[in-house]
This record gives sequence, structure tokens and C-alpha cells, in this order.
Amino acid sequence: MKILRKPAWWSAAMIVVAHQVVQYGLDWQIPVLDAYLDPLLCLPVLLGLWLTERQWLFSTERLGNLEVVVAGLALAILFEEGFPRWQPAFVRDWWDYLAYAVGGTWFWWFINPKSEKEPSPTE
Repeated sequence: MKILRKPAWWSAAMIVVAHQVVQYGLDWQIPVLDAYLDPLLCLPVLLGLWLTERQWLFSTERLGNLEVVVAGLALAILFEEGFPRWQPAFVRDWWDYLAYAVGGTWFWWFINPKSEKEPSPTE
């Protein structure tokens, strides 16, 4: 549950909720946010929830490099390749892959806790 106390996770989650309210509740369209904000914030929110579940069930301290990369790629491919094939309302956009990469980096640096064994980037 340590992850759900982090401001970096809550800021991503609250921005997602606020954007959905603005986009669908108030019917305000902000094209660049409508196109790229969900892919940007997807990985910080979903990987944070996954890590919370792993901490609770298995006492896992953090997600490893490979786990973050594989999960990020799997979700990006599912959302960008799979969903547009199954539902015409979804649109494939190559720029979304960049947004997923930035979101994965956000998760890695600001949400995924550093191991005691790892030096911090400032050392």
C-alpha cells in the first residue's frame, strides 16, 4: 500500500479522473489532451496498482526493469494494436507509443520505490 501514498501516483490518478470528467462529463474537447493524456498516464496508474497488489500479496518491494518494460510494451501493443482492431472507436497512433514510454519512465523514477541496494541517481 506504500505506492498509494505517493503523490506521483495520486497526481496521475487524479489527472486521469479530472480529464475524464472534463472530456465526457462536461463535453469539453481539448484535442492534444484527449489524444495523448490517457496513454501518458496509463502506465503510472496501472503499474502502480499492479505493484500495490504484488506488495500486498507477495511482499514484493518493487517491479524490476524487465517487468516494467514487458508490461509497458504489452499494454501499449494491446491498446494501440488490439483495441483498434476490435473496436473502430479506438484509433492507432504511433505518437501514443512515445506517451507510453514517458509514462513508463514516470512510473520508474517517481513511483517504483528504489531498492536499498541501488544507488540513487544523485550519488
